[in-house]
Amino acid sequence: MILVLSAPVLYSLELTPACNNLCPGCSNVFAGQRERPHLTLEGWQAILDKIKPHAHLVKLTGGEPTLYPHFSGIVTYLQKLDISFSLFTNGCWPDPKHLIALLKAIPQFRGFLISLHGATPATHEAFSGVPGSFERTVGNIKRAIEAGLPVTTSTVITKQNFRELGQIAEFAESLGAHHAVFNRYLGKPLPGIEPTEEELKEAVQNIEGLRSKGAKVKFGNCIPQCFTPSSSTGCLSGVAYCTIDPWGYMRPCNHASLRCGNVLEQSVEEAWQSPEMQRWREMIPEQCHRCVEFSQCHGGCRAMAWELGIEKDPLIGSPFALKQKPPERIVLYEGWRPVRSFNVRQERFGYVLMRGNRIAPVAFEDKAVLDACDGQRTLREIEGQLGARGLKLVAQLYKKGLIEFM
Repeated sequence: MILVLSAPVLYSLELTPACNNLCPGCSNVFAGQRERPHLTLEGWQAILDKIKPHAHLVKLTGGEPTLYPHFSGIVTYLQKLDISFSLFTNGCWPDPKHLIALLKAIPQFRGFLISLHGATPATHEAFSGVPGSFERTVGNIKRAIEAGLPVTTSTVITKQNFRELGQIAEFAESLGAHHAVFNRYLGKPLPGIEPTEEELKEAVQNIEGLRSKGAKVKFGNCIPQCFTPSSSTGCLSGVAYCTIDPWGYMRPCNHASLRCGNVLEQSVEEAWQSPEMQRWREMIPEQCHRCVEFSQCHGGCRAMAWELGIEKDPLIGSPFALKQKPPERIVLYEGWRPVRSFNVRQERFGYVLMRGNRIAPVAFEDKAVLDACDGQRTLREIEGQLGARGLKLVAQLYKKGLIEFM
């Protein structure tokens, strides 16, 4: 069972459809509407006012968000509202010096997610479609990191780069990136660019191999566990996350064209609880509810099913049997003192713990465990006070990156 929040806490705001790259595999689903006038600054400010009570993290995207003519006004308004935000960008900025200075002065800025589709100009530009874009992107990654701003790279797995992922990860690390994120291609069939299922499977397994060796790599979108086991996690669209497009329409995610209401004309809650969004939530294949991996996978990518007009993510295979999974071994030391690294939101079903893009529901009766993670009590003391259940929850939160230890 997936617990749906009363309002989204994670948002992607597509500020503009404009872009200075020509990616053949562009994830935008509004390509035919690029000429329509996008929202004014006042329009976006009205939307930000509406999401303010709920927003834990906002991701500014596009198109290329830095091409939005009032970009400075957007980020300074986010600062005024005290909303944390990140910037998903292709790294080809109109004025890099101004952008870096602007974001460096805003405490609510959490970092860049910058598209890097290859470790060489040839591989990167095979996807970006613009000669010279590799040099511009890499140069701006270096400038941002030199200024002390966090950068994570984002790579779409293609036929051209699926055997270059190790080099991309090494290159990103050499530049100073925090992580290299890898994404399966989502969209209409793209012969010559989209990898075959076997090529994608090889890529996923290679990424897992890099992770096992300590590389700072992770997946950026969902890959069904029945396709090939991986550390990929399920999508939160329609559960805790939504997209708002350049004209104010709420959609489940960047990759889905389904409109669920307009946030300029109605409340966030009305759009979130619309029949269209409920239809999205019900698109989980029946077989996935019978799979032991459902709590991690969430039923694959519904955007792929929606855009292709099919019943389920084409990568979904046979479900894993509903049998008890062997317990995962997590080693903790009794002298460690857990410290909370999350914000808390109360919902009708319990508490929701939030850190960045990580979300975890916790029952009301477990509040004592959350309170115990204060940096004062040791794990041995917590076990003595709250028993094995309390210690198990601490281990689960540690695995999810929601607590740290002193």
